[in-house]
Amino acid sequence: MVNISFMKKRGFKMATIYTTKSALKIDGIVSEQLELPSITSSATNCFKVHMQMVECLATCAVTLGTTEIPLRPFDLILIQQVDQLIFKATDQPVEIRIFDEWLQIPNPLNMMLVGDNPLIHDLMNAVDSQQNQYIVFRHLETKIVHEYLNIIATIENYSPDKFLTFQRENLLGLLYTELSRKHHQKVSKTDSFFPQGPIRHAGPDAQAGAIFTYLTQHINDVTLVSAATHFGYQQNYFSRLCRKLFKQSFSNLKTTLRMEMASRMLSLSNKNIDEISNELGYKNLTSFYSHFRNERGRTPRQFREDYQQRIHHP
Repeated sequence: MVNISFMKKRGFKMATIYTTKSALKIDGIVSEQLELPSITSSATNCFKVHMQMVECLATCAVTLGTTEIPLRPFDLILIQQVDQLIFKATDQPVEIRIFDEWLQIPNPLNMMLVGDNPLIHDLMNAVDSQQNQYIVFRHLETKIVHEYLNIIATIENYSPDKFLTFQRENLLGLLYTELSRKHHQKVSKTDSFFPQGPIRHAGPDAQAGAIFTYLTQHINDVTLVSAATHFGYQQNYFSRLCRKLFKQSFSNLKTTLRMEMASRMLSLSNKNIDEISNELGYKNLTSFYSHFRNERGRTPRQFREDYQQRIHHP
């Protein structure tokens, strides 16, 4: 396994591409904020937030904490807190690009930076340094984010001056703005680990994100009662909240998550079908096959074979 440590004294650039056929272990980051003095008479201050951005350039799988996530080209992980990341090759060598950034942002956050995306807002305002905190973005095939990252990486090849610093900080702001555009289509709620603060007075997106995080972490044995208890709600109220947020019952939501997680593991992992069934909390393989066929129109084995056929014969 290749080990990478992001210690500036070792001379690492802030944007680096790594390619390897071996497993790749990379140090994560700890949630940090630095308050900057106000340069005007305004009460609005600025602060810097430490962020790590991981761009996938070739299909692979990454483990953050105990969670394994399949990645496709141009998927992006925005990280504020995680102990380490372990990348594993699938059909091709691991190829990733990592940016270690301090993003200067206004306090309070403004619409230009995070748009109407409360999930990014909550990530940047997260205060619990004991939790993993990251958002996985998918469906970035337009490559707008990719091109912003290319320009940021190019700027870092030059000796910094105040003009390049200004350009770089504005490019980071534009990148976050693009991630916020149509964020409902881009944010993978089942793969992300959102800040787990109280959700009672949070907005719908933040509530949905927190519930998704909890359900995916406990998909093996989660029940309506255990989830309601975790969030401090009565069972009936939590059931109505799920229906309001997700337009489906808790039971259907759990099935939807199971099927999405099963589809990802069948497509992008080498786990056998029995392993996948056990991880998702099915009591027997027959139940898993029945659920999967009803939801996807084919058996898990057929789904995996069809995916492999599309990959090798597009």
